[in-house]
Amino acid sequence: MTTINDTLLRHLPFGMLLIAPDGRILWVNDALCHMLRQPADRLTDRNVSALPTELQRLLETDPRLFTVDEGQHWVSRETFRDEQGQRLLVLTDVSHEEQLAAENARLRQQVEDLKLTDDLTGLPNKRAISQSLDLHISRSRRYQNPLSVVLVYADVTASDSVEPLSREPSLLSVSRFLRDRLRWVDQIARWDDRVFLLVLPETTEEDARALLEKIATEQQSLLLPQLPAEARPILRFGLACWQKGDDQRTLLRSAFNALQRDLDA
Repeated sequence: MTTINDTLLRHLPFGMLLIAPDGRILWVNDALCHMLRQPADRLTDRNVSALPTELQRLLETDPRLFTVDEGQHWVSRETFRDEQGQRLLVLTDVSHEEQLAAENARLRQQVEDLKLTDDLTGLPNKRAISQSLDLHISRSRRYQNPLSVVLVYADVTASDSVEPLSREPSLLSVSRFLRDRLRWVDQIARWDDRVFLLVLPETTEEDARALLEKIATEQQSLLLPQLPAEARPILRFGLACWQKGDDQRTLLRSAFNALQRDLDA
């Protein structure tokens, strides 16, 4: 290695070291010494196998996360070999990039958590309807007003005689079908993948059951374009009515139990 090359390589902004075929470290540059917090004379002329375990892992097994001076760093490593079997390792501290990526992921999750609508149907999502349901339950507690909730499971599995359904168009059709049969004061949300939640304020159990009977009867009209009648989504229902002492958890649990009974029937 000539003097000019040594001078240039020593001042490059990323870590470099040259390892002989027998594992002995021949040369390191300043950036690597700074990255590892090790002086050059503690690295050169030593065998990699004689280094501390964490340094061995960094140079031999390429861990991405490296701890130095009680701080964690993300390191990217590239290895180049010559015909004599020498290895040139190039190590770059990518901690800043990893931190930015983690921050971006965190911000994206925050945005996702703050969303109030379902991407597919445009209906309120679970977060939005949960907030609204809590308000309705508080109102029922205060004034003893009737309140009913219904979990609607949409079975969009095609029969054996037709091609498998595309779930998204099916669920979108179900959401529109249900929404068109509710009063303006009622609310509908997509609770889960195939489950919709209906919140029916000022609705007794008798009135809620009448609504579900109407929906069950009219679901015969729930057809998808260019698909046979056998491909019609089948709706299952779980009804629960607010009782004194109910909170959102107990009310929805009753609705889930009722839905399970309908599915098992």
